[in-house]
Amino acid sequence: MAREDSPFEYGEFWLDKRRDGKSSDIWQIARYEARSRSVIYKSTREREVKDAKPKLIAHEERERAKGSQRSTEARVIPLLFTYWDEKGRHNVNHDQTGRSLRTFIAFLFDDDVGANAVVTDMTPVVFERFRSWRMGPHAFQTDWDGREFDYDSPGVSGDTVARNLNDVRAAINHAKDNMRIDLAPKIKTVAEEHLNPLRERILTEDELARIVWYASHFPALFRFVLLQGTTSVRPDAAKKFNPLAQYDDRWKLIDLQPEALARTKKRNAVIPAIRPMQVVLRAWQRDAYHPVDSNKTAWRTMRRVLDLSDNVFPKTIRHTIATWLYEDEDVPERQISELLGHEGNLKRTSKLYAKYRPEKLGKVVAALTTIWIRTSRDVRAYSADHLLTKGTKGKWKVVDRDI
Repeated sequence: MAREDSPFEYGEFWLDKRRDGKSSDIWQIARYEARSRSVIYKSTREREVKDAKPKLIAHEERERAKGSQRSTEARVIPLLFTYWDEKGRHNVNHDQTGRSLRTFIAFLFDDDVGANAVVTDMTPVVFERFRSWRMGPHAFQTDWDGREFDYDSPGVSGDTVARNLNDVRAAINHAKDNMRIDLAPKIKTVAEEHLNPLRERILTEDELARIVWYASHFPALFRFVLLQGTTSVRPDAAKKFNPLAQYDDRWKLIDLQPEALARTKKRNAVIPAIRPMQVVLRAWQRDAYHPVDSNKTAWRTMRRVLDLSDNVFPKTIRHTIATWLYEDEDVPERQISELLGHEGNLKRTSKLYAKYRPEKLGKVVAALTTIWIRTSRDVRAYSADHLLTKGTKGKWKVVDRDI
């Protein structure tokens, strides 16, 4: 089929059928490649023209988003998709990034600014409408990265909106940094009046022991909890932890920085593994490695089973361990700051010394070992009196061994 005979064309692309006869019933997105003097095809996977048209339009818009445009003409949605393809899907917290981007796209479809909004349409009042829309009841259906999402929410917290805006800001700034748009809007964070008070929830020793006990029944969750409890690593880095690449059994060192993530000021330390964790890490290396996509459901179930408050999250373990270390007068604050990956007030020479000599974190490693020994004792005591079992409706529950 010649281009002039195509049932639909958009920009440099048109709908066509393959000329070699392959997939003869599937419409293709066709483009002429001058360098090779040939037509390049990309399948729409659609048999009907009406279904293939939006696929061609979306493809053209995403290709155009990779080039240089004036912000008065650059459409926002293609820029968000391009950021996801090039960077967002590779983020440690990529599931959060994906949620933010597809939610903002759904908002644009629902809002007066519309799905064809360009960068210069992104004024402060639009983001304020997004906050109001997100914090109130809202629902949408959308296709994202090959999956269909059917979302219905009574409203989210201001903190969640702030995370959404952080990802949208990163996406638009990504276009600006790569010289694809000439200016980017200033996206302010959510006003403090809409944010929750800072979470200061600290676990008791008994609560941490029960969490470790519960997690011990599920290998992936157990390793995640144990890694946090013995290193105070950030949850996002713990989800991406690969023992094959990040644990050196010869030197007994754990590199808490995911190998695919660039080192930034919000860094993760290189620390010696405490003895009990060394055993777990060796077993972990022998088993098939699978990164953790999300712990949300597991964490929600665990809170219900153990009757923990709703403000207990994976990061609560990090806060708890950090608090206990700061309360230990024998542990130098410099070592705690290095463990947590905080810049703090460390002198440059001290930071470099700790970075290249992780064995000098002796005091903090000893304190972590003491915490683990104490927690293990409490876990054994709790396990002696309790069982984890499934109830009649298939839900996990804790029962006394004497019953």
